[in-house]
Amino acid sequence: ALRQALERDEFEVYYQPRMNLRSMEMTGMEALLRWTHPQLGAVSPAQFIPLAEEIGLISDIGNWVLQRATTQAAQWSACYGRPLKVSVNLSARQLRSRTLVPLVEHALLSSGLPANQLELELTESGLMEDPELAAALLNELKALGLKLSVDDFGTGYSSLAYLCRFPLDSLKLDRSFLLQQQPEAVSTLKLAEAIINLAH
Repeated sequence: ALRQALERDEFEVYYQPRMNLRSMEMTGMEALLRWTHPQLGAVSPAQFIPLAEEIGLISDIGNWVLQRATTQAAQWSACYGRPLKVSVNLSARQLRSRTLVPLVEHALLSSGLPANQLELELTESGLMEDPELAAALLNELKALGLKLSVDDFGTGYSSLAYLCRFPLDSLKLDRSFLLQQQPEAVSTLKLAEAIINLAH
């Protein structure tokens, strides 16, 4: 069913707004892939994304999301007269693909979205599968003028040394830091603040 989902137009991109908490303005959005199957209904990304990676479909699906997201961001930016940024998640498998940089270039050119309005989000585990390859690829992507972010920061098994090795623009804390309710533990807000200071 997953193999046929793209051709049957069963995927949809949802957009989660990103806010500046000081000004309360929307600065952009994150593109989130959703799959609605005619019989199964809504299928969780936690189920179908690992499967797409396993059966080799993630590059095609990821490219589709990238094209949709950059086109939508360009349209909304023109419509509202302000540069809205869009974030798109990359899988670890996409990071190992030689076609990633040309695909990103094509998405930017075909959509007309300026490179500085695109942010690619990577996971810690994806970066650390092959740090040398990841560093080279991220430098190529960075040269296009886009932004790079680490998603779910603080939940992987990587060394903090990669913060200096990779050309990253931002870290996204995993929400588990803010959801933990353990009165005897270190304050999660203090931990979040410490990680933000470390990132700066």
